[in-house]
Amino acid sequence: TTTTTTTTTKSTTTTTTTTTGSPIPKKTVPGEQCDICTDYPRKCVFDFKLEMLKSDADGRRADGRIRSVLAYNGQIPGPPIVICEGDELLVNFKNNITGNMTNVDGSSNVTTLHFHGIREKTRPWSDGVPFVSQCPITPEGQDHPKNRNPFPFPYGFNTDVDGAPAGTYWYHSHVGAQRTNGAYGALIIKEKGTNAIIDDASNTLVLQEWYESSTNQVPVSLLVNGNGRIGELINTGDDEQITAHLKGKGACFNLTENKHFHPDNFTTNYTEFHVKPGYQYRFRVIGAISQNLPLRLSIENHTFTAIAMDSRNIQPVTNLTDLWLAAGERYDILVNTTEEYDQSGMAYKIKVIGYTDQPDNHCPLCTIAWLKYPKQYIDYTYVTDSACTGFHLPSPLRTLNPVPNKYTAWKNRIKYPHWKYPSTIGGIFIADLREPKSKSKSTITNLANTQYIEFDGNITFNGLRMSYPPVPFLLQDPADATNRCGSECNGPPPFTKCTTKNPATCTANKYCNCQHVVKEPWASVNVPWVEIVLVNNNKVAAAHPIHQHGGWYWVVGEGQFEIDINSTYIKHLDQNCTAKKNCLPRNFDNPPPKDTIQVPPGGYAIIRTKLDNAGTWIFHCHINYHVTIGMAMVLQVGESNLKHQDWCTGPLERNVECETPPPPPGGGPTTINWYLNMENAERCVAPGTTVTFSWEKKDHNVNILLNEKDYEHCIVKNTTKSSGDYFWTAPKELDGTVPETYYFACGRGGGYHCMAGMKAKIHVRTACT
Repeated sequence: TTTTTTTTTKSTTTTTTTTTGSPIPKKTVPGEQCDICTDYPRKCVFDFKLEMLKSDADGRRADGRIRSVLAYNGQIPGPPIVICEGDELLVNFKNNITGNMTNVDGSSNVTTLHFHGIREKTRPWSDGVPFVSQCPITPEGQDHPKNRNPFPFPYGFNTDVDGAPAGTYWYHSHVGAQRTNGAYGALIIKEKGTNAIIDDASNTLVLQEWYESSTNQVPVSLLVNGNGRIGELINTGDDEQITAHLKGKGACFNLTENKHFHPDNFTTNYTEFHVKPGYQYRFRVIGAISQNLPLRLSIENHTFTAIAMDSRNIQPVTNLTDLWLAAGERYDILVNTTEEYDQSGMAYKIKVIGYTDQPDNHCPLCTIAWLKYPKQYIDYTYVTDSACTGFHLPSPLRTLNPVPNKYTAWKNRIKYPHWKYPSTIGGIFIADLREPKSKSKSTITNLANTQYIEFDGNITFNGLRMSYPPVPFLLQDPADATNRCGSECNGPPPFTKCTTKNPATCTANKYCNCQHVVKEPWASVNVPWVEIVLVNNNKVAAAHPIHQHGGWYWVVGEGQFEIDINSTYIKHLDQNCTAKKNCLPRNFDNPPPKDTIQVPPGGYAIIRTKLDNAGTWIFHCHINYHVTIGMAMVLQVGESNLKHQDWCTGPLERNVECETPPPPPGGGPTTINWYLNMENAERCVAPGTTVTFSWEKKDHNVNILLNEKDYEHCIVKNTTKSSGDYFWTAPKELDGTVPETYYFACGRGGGYHCMAGMKAKIHVRTACT
């Protein structure tokens, strides 16, 4: 086990111990000094606090409008964390949120911190996922006997042993919609040594779409490193459009006059990058995207070379005209600056564009950053217009990672090794990329088992909607399997046997709320791999970006179809050959590593993960709304109480319920999250209990119906819209003169909202089962 001493001082020297027992002395220094690499390892200490603020000060002005935000140390994005190979990171983290920012899952002012892409091999307790690796952190100053989290919370990792090679990562909150509201930032681990490439971590572009407010999820602008502008027109939308956008179906919003537009008085500027001619610059691009809004990056009058993705090196892809990123993805690119530029001209635009209506590329949002050579000027009056004039890229294009939502594009893609020729034109997809040949993956065929995970219209994995236990999975000893579902696999390969386990409450043809866990064996030698075949069965669905915590997977296969598919069809194709397994095409010749991949609608991706990292690791869609309502599962590697496999829980106590209960997708026992296309709610409460109907925008109401017939047929007369929340209190006594079941519905749209799921049934009982 790796032992580390937690410290908040910034002037001492500590010693860490590697898994082999060899001490490595590390000098403790302020984290801000770690962006310059040294010939000795360091312990880099940062102090972070998360606060609810207004976008009314430098460092967090976003697109210039004033709204509520969440900010680390008062900044959006949060302060960049830049360290070097061999360093250790410690972030002393405090939750200073004093307000209440509504999320669809009912969470409010608790939080966590997650380092996206870091394996946390010896510190799974530092992965930052509420109810999976830890209890959520309550605000500073709140005392409670069940609050077992250390204060401040010592997040971190050791690059030596925790699976953190040099590369581009990022950090963000893993609670509700907090990262959507500003709780994110860049995390860079620099390579030691020097070469001809200018590798300055400040040349990082963190991309995010920005919303009208924390409670109105209409995307209105794009930000690069927290900076953007809005022109004369701004997006507005109704609840139906917002819901379609959040569910990943795409929506065109209405353009109306931007009352905040003052062309002579901008409070924000676009981000600037300054370069010199005749050099090669490394730029790091981070997709801190919240919802289903992939973004495309291009640079005026420049092509570039991709050298890494999701923190791992790839065989270079040269002469690229543009690059797409979905939520959670990262790319490192090399830009060769030209000697032949107009010294009296305007700086070049780095153009970023996305479309709210996928896959038809309608209804754009766009922004820029400036790439400025010496003596060039910047037009500080420039602002992108609502039509994104000038953002259309002329053919021919050589595009990396196009959104895989068009079968013809997949069919006509540039396959490996043809993309190695710089003049070859077309789209280059993930499965056709390769890891550098210096790293053999011969062991990847040591397969433990294959899991098939199908997405469906209810935004679930295999019809199972994730719920969470009051004691985090990692801290259960032994594991509590009461409400678990999924599969359990035991035994070494090739003798691993898997059984499916679902609670009795899970029935056919209806999704099920349960604790979805795929349990796999752990090994330290002759390490097996688990294969997961991800099946996106809906041709008009989002290309769900699926992210795995605890380490990378290797993409060994990918495919797309013109016909409707499901997991049964994919299993048939994969088992209908002489070997009876692995019949779909797979590539084991240096397949590309990823931790986030877009799965093609009407298609599949085949990934393999090494089972050498004991712990409980969440596996989820990185579209924020999707993971919030339950499109997730836990990949459990090893056992919590088995000899030689006991994972580290650090300073956290086992078998203690969290102070804050896990929020179910539809709301808590006395809360109903009230939104279009929700599942019908049903609650049982004690007499005298107050039930809260919670919604975000003034576009709904709540009506008590007279009988079950009106409830079933959505006979609702009141269509007046109102703001949430709505409170209803059950009768204090059940004396036989009052009903024991009550019916509620939204009356907006003449019953349309009710028919679209917005109704609830509440039973009042002295004892609820």
